[in-house]
Amino acid sequence: MTDRSSTSGALFATRLRLACAAVLWERVWPACWPVLAALGVFVILGLFDVLPRLPGALHATVLLGFAAAIVIPFVSIFRRIAVPDFLTGRRRIERASGLDHRPLQALADRPNGPLDPQAARLWEVHLRRMEAMTRRLRIGIPHAGFATRDPWGLRALLAILLLLAGIDAGSDWRDRLARALTPDFGDRPGAAAASLDIWVTPPEYTGLAPQFLRQGTTETIRIPTGSKLLAQVHGGRSVPRLEIDKDARDFDAVDKQNFQAAATMKSGTQLAVTQSGARLGSWPIEIIPDDPPTIAFAKPPEGTVHAALRIDYRATDDYGVEAAKAVIRREGGNPDETIELELPLPGLHLKEAQSTNYHDLSPHPWAGLPVEIRLMATDALGQTGESEPVRVKLPERRFEHPVARAIIDQRRELATDPSSRLPVADTLSDLREQPQLYRDDTVAFLAMRLAEERLRLNEDAKSIADVQQLLWETALRIEDGSMSLAEREMRRLQQQLQDALAKDAPDAEIERLMKELQQALDRYLQALAEQMARNPEKFQQPIDPSKVISSRDLQRMIDLARDLARNGAHDQARELLSQLQNMLENLRLARPGQMQQQGSGEAQQIMRDMRELMQRQQKLLDRSFQAQQQGQQGQQGQQGQQGQQGRMGQRGQQQGGDQQESNSQMGDAAGQQEGLRHMLGDVMRRLGDQFGDIPEPLGRAERAMRDATEALQRRQPNQAIGPQTEALDQLQQAARDFAQQVQQRMQGQWGMPNNDEIGATDRNPGDRAKRDPLGRPVSNNGTYDQGDVKIPDQNTLQKAREILDELRRRAGERSRPAIELDYIDRLLKRF
Repeated sequence: MTDRSSTSGALFATRLRLACAAVLWERVWPACWPVLAALGVFVILGLFDVLPRLPGALHATVLLGFAAAIVIPFVSIFRRIAVPDFLTGRRRIERASGLDHRPLQALADRPNGPLDPQAARLWEVHLRRMEAMTRRLRIGIPHAGFATRDPWGLRALLAILLLLAGIDAGSDWRDRLARALTPDFGDRPGAAAASLDIWVTPPEYTGLAPQFLRQGTTETIRIPTGSKLLAQVHGGRSVPRLEIDKDARDFDAVDKQNFQAAATMKSGTQLAVTQSGARLGSWPIEIIPDDPPTIAFAKPPEGTVHAALRIDYRATDDYGVEAAKAVIRREGGNPDETIELELPLPGLHLKEAQSTNYHDLSPHPWAGLPVEIRLMATDALGQTGESEPVRVKLPERRFEHPVARAIIDQRRELATDPSSRLPVADTLSDLREQPQLYRDDTVAFLAMRLAEERLRLNEDAKSIADVQQLLWETALRIEDGSMSLAEREMRRLQQQLQDALAKDAPDAEIERLMKELQQALDRYLQALAEQMARNPEKFQQPIDPSKVISSRDLQRMIDLARDLARNGAHDQARELLSQLQNMLENLRLARPGQMQQQGSGEAQQIMRDMRELMQRQQKLLDRSFQAQQQGQQGQQGQQGQQGQQGRMGQRGQQQGGDQQESNSQMGDAAGQQEGLRHMLGDVMRRLGDQFGDIPEPLGRAERAMRDATEALQRRQPNQAIGPQTEALDQLQQAARDFAQQVQQRMQGQWGMPNNDEIGATDRNPGDRAKRDPLGRPVSNNGTYDQGDVKIPDQNTLQKAREILDELRRRAGERSRPAIELDYIDRLLKRF
């Protein structure tokens, strides 16, 4: 007989081996429970950092105990457990497959001797029956068998504790397990497990937030130079050490369990904290140096119309410019003699500062002499940066009045030769004896008498300097009357107000300076009017009507700046005041509308008509923009009323009335626009008759006006905004071109200077008015706003005032929730 078990072949052999392996697993794995339990308890204690708290000897003893609890059961397992044979494997397969009468064993049996034919047939039937029972064999899943070894279910508790320990250790699990395996045999008693807190605080002037250094971070930590590092270690048995590259220092002991270390970071590439040979934390660092500031002239220094020195500068620093100044040295003079001018910054701790400053150096003895100007900027560390020197001639005041010019000559004589006191006193005596030459001014008379007596009686150098200052002020009074004093006071208040806004001064101080500046501006304009009345021949100059400014324009700028300051927009207010100062410093005294009489009357009228056209077109543009806004608000209100059936009738009547009123306004606006187009046609006809050619911008303006009229007739104000904006731009361009043409004609006839600048509203004739798609003026509109700071328009200011009034009203309703009242109070304190 053959072995019927061999009919299963390789598949049955594989199953038999797997069955033997399953039996071996069921014998070994439950026996490993003591080893696994001991290993799990050690890992839990290590991840919770419990073992390093023990004294070194006790720590070592515990480690030996854990080693014995792991090794001894493990060795016992190999001694006691036998490897299962194939018979055991067959029996497992029979039990797992649910086979009765052990068919696998029957298939492996052999008859003891030869069988007769009947016995052989019976044995064959028996084997076929056993083979039929073994067609579906299974090995079964091995059983862990922990239930018999762990009847209390401690293995579940062990798994939970292991999970919690892993969460507590986090990224520090390697260091904790290393500390658990390395007992410390130092002299100190056991202490709490060490924990590290470390952070870096940048210098205050940088404006950067402190950095908390997290353990396990591999990214390079960028630290500004001069930053303060503070590290705290809680627990541990030995004194920690702070290592910055090769420089190491011990922590200071706060008490037995807490340590602290501080350092100023100025260099280094690696930062680490160690304790008992273990590294608590390590970080790659990069020290960011504080570079000195840079400063340069934005444009070459130049003198203004009023003999003030204009300095435009641009300064930068990585953390903020703290101060800037200009140092002036006389060429060929004593290098120790300098003039230092403080250049106020437009704000605090600015990384990029750009400003324009005006300094009146005409009273200085160096006025009119070549000098060297160098700019210097300083940062918070006291580092300075210098610009390249620029050589200029200091602006010099030129006096037209003969007496004032004579007084200045005597002042210069004193500066050149201090020993010429008596001759100068004699000259002053001769001048004051002729009061009719200086309009019988009692103040000027007394000033010259005082200067004369001081020169005769005092011989010290200080008295000469005082006399020079007195003579300068006397010459100014004779030349300009009270205008020079008013101009000086106005400059002083402008600078004080600029500084107050840049430093966020209290609202009361800003309001006081605003009032004083407005009063000083009134006095200056009054003095300017008096001078124009005394010397009308100075103001007969042709001017560009697009550049004309009036006292009302200046007052409106002051009022707008006050509103901006009241609403908390200090940057915008400061920018507007800077533009006002720029306008006043570059203001040329001219009487608008008065030109040379010979052949200029018609040109004057055309200029006035073009100016009126621009003003009326601007008003129509504003009306179109307001009509568009009202239409959008009406649509939103109509959508918000949908679903309220009870009010639909009243709402419909109101909308019907509003629609009729809107149609009437649009019809009126269309008529006015058409009237402007006819007026422009008349101006173009007169230009053609008088000058032979018509500027091309006027033709484009006429076409734009026609398109705007058609849009207004269709009751579409939004479609009229674009053409109206184009018409206004073309009118401004045509006015500039025409003024330049007239200037050139008059220059050829009377030899007038080619300089039509009377203010700072539009210094570059090529600038075009810039507007957004809705026609609203943006930063450079050819009038006031030429800075980088957006100055709000009137609608924005009105909205801000309404919001402020609403906040004040709600603040008075004390029945509102406390949290809302607190929020409103904080808003009111801010604005």
